[in-house]
Amino acid sequence: MKKEYLGGLAALIVVWQTAAMITGNDILVPSVPQVVQTLGSLLVRGSTYLAVGMTILRTARGYLFSLAAALCLALLAQMHPRLGEFLRPLLLLTRTIPNASYIILALIWLGSEGAVSLVTFFILFPIFYSGFTGAMQAVDPEIRDAECLYRDRTGQRLRKWYLPVLAQEFLQTGRTAASMGFKVGVMAEILGQVRVGIGRQIQFARVNLDTALLFAWTIIILIIALLFDSGFQFLSNRKRLKEQSLWKD
Repeated sequence: MKKEYLGGLAALIVVWQTAAMITGNDILVPSVPQVVQTLGSLLVRGSTYLAVGMTILRTARGYLFSLAAALCLALLAQMHPRLGEFLRPLLLLTRTIPNASYIILALIWLGSEGAVSLVTFFILFPIFYSGFTGAMQAVDPEIRDAECLYRDRTGQRLRKWYLPVLAQEFLQTGRTAASMGFKVGVMAEILGQVRVGIGRQIQFARVNLDTALLFAWTIIILIIALLFDSGFQFLSNRKRLKEQSLWKD
């Protein structure tokens, strides 16, 4: 699998360099060496890491708020089905509103700095909520019957049945939401024209028609998204190994 992945990556680079040679225009398609050189110059600048840190901070706030809100409301909806029915129109609304509308509203309400976190919250909340509610509803019917039979306390029910399921769902849904939230946050920064952030740097590249700089920042975004994905993959593997060791014991 690793050979095929590297082969596909090499083929993509070859196509990229071929397109750059055919067009012969750095504004349309910069060459691979030019982008690599630009990327190298970015990686030695302190301002690059400041921009990355600010973008991650803004998106992390929205990510954590959406996670906490979705988890609390999903648990309440599981214990009180009427609340789940009450929240259904809200969930449908958050899914259907275009991302651009979220960004414009957030800019009006909070300005450019706070808009990124709010937009990230609006985009990720329905993803987390649907994942958590679906996971709890998929709990084996026999377990739910046992819950009604023994009438365990709320804390015991959470610990025995819901928390393990929710933890597994978080590793799956949170993995997708992390990359998506980061990309949405960058888009919100571009439209909101923040002072410091990756979106600011991309906007600068667009105004100056510096396509090599745009490609370099895109590569940085992809690397960060891959790091998020690898982090969740590490947690998933660790959890699986821990479960296997418990079964052996």
